Amino acid sequence: MNVSAGTHAKLGVNFSNRSQSDEAVKGRCIYPNLKLQIYKTGMRQNLLAKLVGVNDAYLSRIVNGVRVPGEQVRLQIAKVLECDAEWLFEQFTVEVNRNIMQETTGVK
Repeated sequence: MNVSAGTHAKLGVNFSNRSQSDEAVKGRCIYPNLKLQIYKTGMRQNLLAKLVGVNDAYLSRIVNGVRVPGEQVRLQIAKVLECDAEWLFEQFTVEVNRNIMQETTGVK
């Protein structure tokens, strides 16, 4: 599904690019390049977690933007996925306006 920026604005979703040095991250940080690289390699998350040396749940939280990984974990994931860590963990923040979401979709 291809969703335009206008659609995101209507739904109250705001994407903003953030650098690794941003300390005050509001909303949920997502790593689209990480998801893309996992998909491109065809590697399952549980295997990636094992190769990186973290548990499945922790890696899942990173991939879903719930946790921000430390430097060592970022470097290890990048090594296993054979790509640049800075590119892999380029952060985007998703901020959702719950009131607009409820009005347009009925989702609370």
